[in-house]
Amino acid sequence: MQRWGLILLGILLIIVGLMYGAIPQKASYQSITKAFIAHYLSGRGIGYMQLEKSPTLYIVDESEFLPAFSADYLNHGNVLISFLYRTDETTSIDASSDNNVHLVGSAFPIVRITLYHQFGQQPVLFNTHEYYQNPNGYYQHNWMAGIALSILGLIFMGLWYFMTVIRGKKKKQLDFDKTKETTLEEADQDQEHETASSKVEYQK
Repeated sequence: MQRWGLILLGILLIIVGLMYGAIPQKASYQSITKAFIAHYLSGRGIGYMQLEKSPTLYIVDESEFLPAFSADYLNHGNVLISFLYRTDETTSIDASSDNNVHLVGSAFPIVRITLYHQFGQQPVLFNTHEYYQNPNGYYQHNWMAGIALSILGLIFMGLWYFMTVIRGKKKKQLDFDKTKETTLEEADQDQEHETASSKVEYQK
């Protein structure tokens, strides 16, 4: 029963792991509120951004925003920025500028931007097509957790197989010992019978 319990548990974990990874789960956007921009490099419709006092990098697909976003919006004095971004995917970037700014690493994609200007104007909003379609969050596949569950299931099945092999070997050894013991008993009986027969013939 213990061995069958292991294989059933293993199969269940594999099925649950695959289903958990295949079915998309809803996740919330992460937010940054009213921060100063340290660096913003732009080229070919793609912006690369780093905030002050933060090593984290972000990527802005400027053409995906409505209205279209560009670095020109940041050239009007001190600008505070708030934004939403996704954490389930990153883009490897390596961007440099003429004033020796070099941004390299993994960057998170931004889906919504709010700019606050120093002269009290109304905040300016920029939203991507993705944000318009999914303003309350996005869907992601949790394949890492699903694969971990499936691997755990395979481990349980491996334990079942190991226990089955060990049990089979022990059973064969036990059968061999019983056969050997039976053979020895039969040999002893034959020897006793021969000894008894010899005594009878000697008495005659």
